Amino acid sequence: MALEVYWGSGSPYAWRVLLALEVKQIAYESIRLGFNKEELKSEKYLAINPRGKVPAIRDGAVTVHESIAILRYLEDIKPEPVLFGSNPVERSKIWCAIMEVTNYIEPYVRDYAITIFYGKLPDEKQIAITARTAIEKELVNINDHLRNKDYLAHEALSAADIVLYPVLSFLFRAANKENTEEISGTLRSIDECYPGIGAWQKRIESIPGYEKTYPPHWKA
Repeated sequence: MALEVYWGSGSPYAWRVLLALEVKQIAYESIRLGFNKEELKSEKYLAINPRGKVPAIRDGAVTVHESIAILRYLEDIKPEPVLFGSNPVERSKIWCAIMEVTNYIEPYVRDYAITIFYGKLPDEKQIAITARTAIEKELVNINDHLRNKDYLAHEALSAADIVLYPVLSFLFRAANKENTEEISGTLRSIDECYPGIGAWQKRIESIPGYEKTYPPHWKA
């Protein structure tokens, strides 16, 4: 039986898992769920992920939820190509980059992107602007790093790139949805303001199988 992956269109966390599956060329059964209580809170799905969120996987009798935990599981069941490094130095750099994403970018995703996508502007405009400003500071650091490097934490594609890319794509999509400079800031001008990130994005988008992972409802 193929590994089952439960995901939702547009979830950056689920997107990570789909990207990793394609990179590792692991056969999987794709099970897309809607963002509603009927599907996420069903008894059947809660048996797989008791938090009722995406992503989650089921591999025989094994279930795993939380995107980075899933990436680690995939690395263990199929070590090649290596995504978490081959030695302590590589692994430490990759994990450091992952934790910087989770600690310094992800906390602002809800205040920025969700505020825009769920129509909470203009009531929560200042919340979005504060979050965007914090994101921009992190993008400056990332862009400086990527000016002379192809990937975030290693000479080749790693789990750090797979963790970061969908989150940035989600944020950039939100910025393009709200087209006022006050809200979007530099997040609508990636190639111009962050050329290192723009070039890195294109490298990720050239991954074989990338198109299969792209959120379906974003194609409209």
